[in-house]
Amino acid sequence: MFFDRKDLSDQILLDLYRTILFPRLVEEKMLVLLRQGRLSKWFSGIGQEAISAGVVSALSPDEWIMPLHRNLGIFTGRQMPLHKLFLQWQGLEDGFSKGRERSFHFGSSEHYICGMISHLGPQLALADGAALAHKLKGERKVSLAFTGEGGTSEGDFHEALNLAAVWELPVIFVIENNGYGLSTPVKEQFRSKRLADKGIGYGMESVQIDGNNILEVYDTIRGVREYCIREKKPYLVECMTFRMRGHEEASGTKYIPPELFEFWGKKDPVISYENWLIDEGILFDEKNTGDKRRVQGDH
Repeated sequence: MFFDRKDLSDQILLDLYRTILFPRLVEEKMLVLLRQGRLSKWFSGIGQEAISAGVVSALSPDEWIMPLHRNLGIFTGRQMPLHKLFLQWQGLEDGFSKGRERSFHFGSSEHYICGMISHLGPQLALADGAALAHKLKGERKVSLAFTGEGGTSEGDFHEALNLAAVWELPVIFVIENNGYGLSTPVKEQFRSKRLADKGIGYGMESVQIDGNNILEVYDTIRGVREYCIREKKPYLVECMTFRMRGHEEASGTKYIPPELFEFWGKKDPVISYENWLIDEGILFDEKNTGDKRRVQGDH
């Protein structure tokens, strides 16, 4: 994987590393708790961390984000208290919504995160509303909403994009194209070559990027944000990635060809970025004088 640092300082590169690494470490702990029966359900975002990490790092902390169930990095990136997150995930009363919603069906107005909606489409219209508020107040801000490749087939997706384009709202729509909607592969869902092309029909600028490359995600969202504020228009970003685990842990991955795991495993967003930082002399392991690189599960 090629990483282009452009004008980014070493400190920013290290900050991005912490932002992408932390959700991976948290999730590996959560999977242990799930196997112990201390969690009832978990949607894994392993292999997709670069998208959330790049997005949350590129936006201002007071800009609304509408995440989905594989965007743990949004929650940790906005510095939500980890102990309270764990209480929420375990269904305890001291969680963010008294533990009433499972997994990521909760948000925090203090952190400008709107809890996800299971239909995976209606949150796009909420991003329109937040962007409209910014526009009416004359604020130089954007809102951002996530959806999956399957969510682009829902009516809410088309209504939200059309409204944003017609009303010229500063909103960023991010498609996490991870290859599968539940167990249905992308090739059985669409005939368009790129989901990013769906923005063209609404007169909206769009781009397809490598969702496993944190520097590409960060640089793209940073530039798109400036565009949306300057032009007062929306933008559609399609992030290509892969779901390394099941739709949720109980569903498994038997329907996915093994060669896909091999291909995308080589593009692991955390390990690839870490190895690049080591090669560039930006990241060092103080406990080892040798050139140590992480492997899956070795922390």
